[in-house]
Amino acid sequence: KTLFVLPHLKSSEGHDVFYMKPARFWPKETSTDQIIDNLVYCMESMVEKQKSCEEGIAFLANMNDWSFSNFSVSYCHQFMMTLQGRVPVRVRMFLIVNPPSWFGKIWSIMKSMLAADFRKKVHMIPETELHNFLAGDFKKDVPDDLECGGADTEGLAKDYVAYRKYIEAAKSNGN
Repeated sequence: KTLFVLPHLKSSEGHDVFYMKPARFWPKETSTDQIIDNLVYCMESMVEKQKSCEEGIAFLANMNDWSFSNFSVSYCHQFMMTLQGRVPVRVRMFLIVNPPSWFGKIWSIMKSMLAADFRKKVHMIPETELHNFLAGDFKKDVPDDLECGGADTEGLAKDYVAYRKYIEAAKSNGN
């Protein structure tokens, strides 16, 4: 449930959105390689759609419940490098939703890892501003671990995994 694609959510520009709740990542328990592999897998699965491949994708990070124990500089660096172009898809928007009041300290570290053009794509917002960045009746497609969300987080994650297993099985069977 740390990182997965949201099947129906679109940005206001029409980009598909993938989701992360960094509070579910514990650097002492999960290797950075595992989370980066998951990130790359999600991004690569999104470019199976022509529109995402051509126009890019959006990323929503739900910072609720996040603390310093969910952070490491090496993880942050690898994550930011991946988002900026280590896989064949452009991230058009990066939403950091509900950052804690002390997030400025982390942002000063993160900023130095980002190219100037990518920094312009980053928006730190309270979830009450999601309507400025997401399309239509977005609340029904946002995970319910955000206060405004109406979609079952557990169900979204399980459905994504089941769907990807189906796609991978079809690929291995030559379909």
